[in-house]
Parts: sequence; C-alpha cells; structure tokens
Amino acid sequence: MNKNERFQAVREKKQPDCMPVWPRVMSQMIYSRGLLLTEVTGVDWYDVEKIAEAVLANIRFNDYDLAIPTYIDHAFGVPPLGGEIHIPEKFGIAAGPTDNKPVRSKADWPRVKKLLASFDMKATDPRMAGALEVIKNVAAEVGNEMPLVASAYVGSVAAMHLFRPNEAILEDMYEDPEWVDEMACAATDWSMDWIRAQYESGANSVTFLAEVMGTLMVNPSMAQRFNLENIARVVEMVKKEFGQGTWLHTHGDMTTPKAYDYLTALATQTGLEGFHFDELNPTDWIMDHVVKKFNVSACIITDGHLIVHGPADKIRLEVKHQLSQIREGLGIMMAPSCQLLPATPNAHFKAWVDATHEFGRYPLDNSGSDKDPDKIPASGEK
Repeated sequence: MNKNERFQAVREKKQPDCMPVWPRVMSQMIYSRGLLLTEVTGVDWYDVEKIAEAVLANIRFNDYDLAIPTYIDHAFGVPPLGGEIHIPEKFGIAAGPTDNKPVRSKADWPRVKKLLASFDMKATDPRMAGALEVIKNVAAEVGNEMPLVASAYVGSVAAMHLFRPNEAILEDMYEDPEWVDEMACAATDWSMDWIRAQYESGANSVTFLAEVMGTLMVNPSMAQRFNLENIARVVEMVKKEFGQGTWLHTHGDMTTPKAYDYLTALATQTGLEGFHFDELNPTDWIMDHVVKKFNVSACIITDGHLIVHGPADKIRLEVKHQLSQIREGLGIMMAPSCQLLPATPNAHFKAWVDATHEFGRYPLDNSGSDKDPDKIPASGEK
C-alpha cells in the first residue's frame, strides 16, 4: 500500500498493510534542521523556501504517513487584527500570541469584527500567505504519494489565540458567556476560511481540527457549550465543499464520566471522522470506548517525552507493547501526544515511526511485549 491507501484503510476500518503514523509536526521540523524560528519567520514575513525544504526533509527522512504540509503555530492572523506575537529567539514550542491581544475589553470587539470581515487569507497576514505557498510547493513534490492535512483551531481556542488574553476569556466564560459564544463563532468562521485556503493551495486529505482546551482548562459542560456546535459547522463545511472528513485533537482524561459525556456528544452529534487524544487516554481504552463504541477512527498515543528522550530501544519496546493491546487494531493509527515535541531528535522520531511500521504489520501479533521481560509500562500505566 502507498501512504494514501494506508490512511484510507484506517478511515474505513479496514486492514492496512501496516499501521500508519500521524505525527503532527510543528516546530520540530525547523529545529531538526539546525534552524531557529527567527531564521524562518518574523512578525510579518515567512521564508517559503527554507520552510518548504524543512517540511520535505522531515517527511522524507522520517517516512511518516500523514503531514501538515507547512510550519504552523498559534500566531497566524494575530498581528493584522492588532495583537502582538512572540517568536522564540532560541528555543520554544512555537511562535504564539502574547497577552497583548486586540480585544482588551468589550469596547474593542466591534473594531476587530470589522477587521475580520475584510481578512484575506491569501494576503492580509504575510505569514499565512507564505504558509499557503509552502503547501503548494510541498503538494507539488509529494501530494501524489501521501495525505496532506489542512489544520486549524476551533471555537473558544481559536478565539483565545486571536482575540482575548487567556485569563480574560476564561473569566468571560463565567461572566459573559453569550459574548464568548459570539467570539467563538466568529473565530470558527475565520478558521473555516483558513481551511478553505489550505485546500485551495494543495491540501488533499482530512482536516485536523484542534480544540486544545479539552477538559484541562475548562469543565466538560463549558467545552461542549463553546465548541460542539462550532466543530459540527467545520465538519459540515469540509464534507460539503471538499468531500473530506475531519479529525479532532482534544486534551484531557476522557475516561472520567463527565468528560466521557462530552466525548460522546462529540462522537454522536458532530459528524467527526476520528479523534486524536493526548497521553492521558490508554491504548486499550481508546480501542474499546472510542473506536468500537462509536464506530469512529482514532489515534493511539505514544507519550512525546519518551520520543524525545529515547533511547531508541525503549521507544521500540513501548510501541511493541502498545500494539499488543489493540487486538485486530482496525480504525487505529499512531500519534504523539498533542504534537511531536520540538526537541525531538530525528533519530528518535524515525525509530518511533519505524517501530510502528514494523510491529504494526497486519494481521497484528498481539502476543508481542507481554512475553518480553524487558517491556516497559504503556503510557499511563504504573
């Protein structure tokens, strides 16, 4: 199978030749090239050539199966709306907005809404325009051989990135939830236009939608109120306009009763095709309580800290153990928690991908690490 066929098998709950890997690479692609973020992007510029080279080198060396075909971060769109961003000068997770955001009070909101109405995804923010050029270049090189994923944030998370300081918007959820509803809806509209621009530039597979508050920053009922309808809107648009599914990345321990109620609503009311969790959710639980329960696909998660620190033989043992827990393993693929952490060496990255492809050959051998005296506990086990 090629990479497109491998991922399609997961989407259809069929048997691939081996388990695909979906790493969500962000700044790791830059740092692993020996570059700093300040060498490839600034507040109003984005080096298309260097970043396209970083994306392609990352894909080709590590040989994973799905890619976001450009460098992305939390700061896209922020400067043109009047906010301030910070780009780490040495090392950091990614460029991102500071607390100096454009909506300091409700009086600022009408002005920002006007800016949103005139926002051109291909021109207003030079960084976003550059990212779209990278997608075009990467699609021309590898678009025929692998799935290239559109990526965006949704609802309250997108509003937090674009509009309000973090603490302020969390307070707004209690004090003025109707305003948060409005901001979350407007931010989702913005994200949908960004998704459209990525497809027009060469994205050719599903949309990866991030809702990173999950149940860590807000309670499940708030997450449901501010995000559920907006997620459903994105799913509907992506399906109607591009014939593609949408996968959701969310944070938090979904095994607790209230969080599982939120997950149930996401799985049954939004039309999502798949889920990408964090390391708080065990492999066997994802298989039984997500994939089988809701008939959706999902990623099992290797803790990103293990992939960073290794060594390679420990990574291999963890992957082998994870794959021993999932029986037939249909509808499942491998991912890191949230993103591949920026400090991850390519040698460890590739060891993780290679181990997944090796031990994830179908039909799976589920006896694996249970017979290995050197096995390590799976993520989340004691």
